[in-house]
Amino acid sequence: MSAATGGAGITELVPGVLFRIGATVPARDLTWMADSPGVHEPLNCYLLVTPDEAVFVDAGPAIIAPQVAEAARDLVGDREIAVFPTRNEFDCIGNLGLLLGLRDDVRLLFGGGGGILEWIGDPATGGRDGFLGRREIVLAPNGTDTAFAGGVRFHWFDAPVKQMFLTQWAYEESTKTLFTSDFFGWVHAPGPDGPITAGDPADLPALDGLLEEIPRRMNWLPGATAPEVVSALAEVAAAHDVRRIAPVHGRVISGPAAVRRAFADAGTALAALMADPRRDA
Repeated sequence: MSAATGGAGITELVPGVLFRIGATVPARDLTWMADSPGVHEPLNCYLLVTPDEAVFVDAGPAIIAPQVAEAARDLVGDREIAVFPTRNEFDCIGNLGLLLGLRDDVRLLFGGGGGILEWIGDPATGGRDGFLGRREIVLAPNGTDTAFAGGVRFHWFDAPVKQMFLTQWAYEESTKTLFTSDFFGWVHAPGPDGPITAGDPADLPALDGLLEEIPRRMNWLPGATAPEVVSALAEVAAAHDVRRIAPVHGRVISGPAAVRRAFADAGTALAALMADPRRDA
């Protein structure tokens, strides 16, 4: 399937293997960014397919349900299905019920804490019933990895920068993709027609943009004393051969040069935010 146009649908990131699923919406009433006429925001989840398996990374907000259903119909087929949510918030699990309801053998890859299946409604019952005891939970704790066919292997680890305590990132070996939940989501689209990917360092926002936007998500950062956050982010970059950064909102950052710039700018912004206690989020 070729890359989708029109700001919505399915975008092929790695031929036949990795797909971005989502829609691009106007930047209005989004908690993590200021309303800005002419600026649009991609809302994303992702799908990796092997000959026998299909793995969704996040499920996206409910507004992209038509695109998620399209991907399940056109790309999954009779493959075994697994779903991994990076965290239990609506932009990551808005279509989890849709995916869990596709078949009885859908598995949940889960490394967070607390319950989740009991309060995800089953569309077949109008949302009245949860999936607790009806779907398999495959544990994906931090510091472990999970292998699938075709060389697909996920490494699960604690998100180095996060707003919600139980947030995981995942690195997938075969596609060299880092799935970062709500971080690195500051590369917006100029219009509803995309583009979905940002492959040139010049596509990335200036440092001032990060200093304004990061605190809208990570509101504890300004003035914090947490040098371990900056070092943990650098360790992620050093430990993995990242060629693509895939957040749940914002454009996909693609290619070694853009990825290096994204990590460098993020580290600089985090250090600056923590060094200035007067900065107002």
